[in-house]
Amino acid sequence: MSMNSLIDSHCHLDFESFDKDREQVMQRAQDNNINDIIIPGTEKIYWDRINKLCAEHKQLHPCYGLHPYWVNSHDKKNIEQLYTYVEKNTPVAIGECGLDFRENQADKNTQLYFFEAQLEIAQSHQLPVVIHSVKATETVITSIKKFKNLKGMVHSYSGSLEQANQLIELGFFISIGGSVTYDNAKKIKSVVKEIPLTSILLETDAPDQPGKQNTDNRNEPAFLINTLDSISTLKDVSQEVIAQQTTINAKDLFKI
Repeated sequence: MSMNSLIDSHCHLDFESFDKDREQVMQRAQDNNINDIIIPGTEKIYWDRINKLCAEHKQLHPCYGLHPYWVNSHDKKNIEQLYTYVEKNTPVAIGECGLDFRENQADKNTQLYFFEAQLEIAQSHQLPVVIHSVKATETVITSIKKFKNLKGMVHSYSGSLEQANQLIELGFFISIGGSVTYDNAKKIKSVVKEIPLTSILLETDAPDQPGKQNTDNRNEPAFLINTLDSISTLKDVSQEVIAQQTTINAKDLFKI
């Protein structure tokens, strides 16, 4: 059976945990028909690393951004530097940016400043935006609405069905990761069941967020097939159809 090509829409392949065996990881991805991988940026110090990695491998596609998790190590002048960096080194998207309202995260107003500044960069460069949203989906939607014609994805989606529909209405894709493979993941399963396939992306968020098949191990792009399998079961649609549509979605969003 020839399997359709898949795209891992969110994977931190530049992270050090892949330094020892990155080539083998990419080979295992290809062996499982994962033929394109989107690499989101997290901090300014890593933009060059991502740039170099993607220049060396045509199946890897770069994003540059400032992740909310590290807001306290970002500097406000990083926004200007991001603007310039994007001019020089065309990425497929801006990000990963967004909001993380878990306890013990950085000050919400500082997070909002960096998030909306990056939405502005995305808008001015007509690039999609890769959004990290944890316990903040309502605020993320409010921020998106301040900008015209933004497109993007909310990665590793954890919001409600109603919020997912609002995001879809705004032109955003809902990206699904390994969490959907867990038996007790009722909320995300119900979202996946209800939203149209034309609005779904697949991702691993590797090395983080492994699915239930690899709970204690480092996550990697090859494991995307477990997420595909879970979605296929939930939606009662063949893996081929899901692979085909989610690949169309990612190619459309990232222009790859």
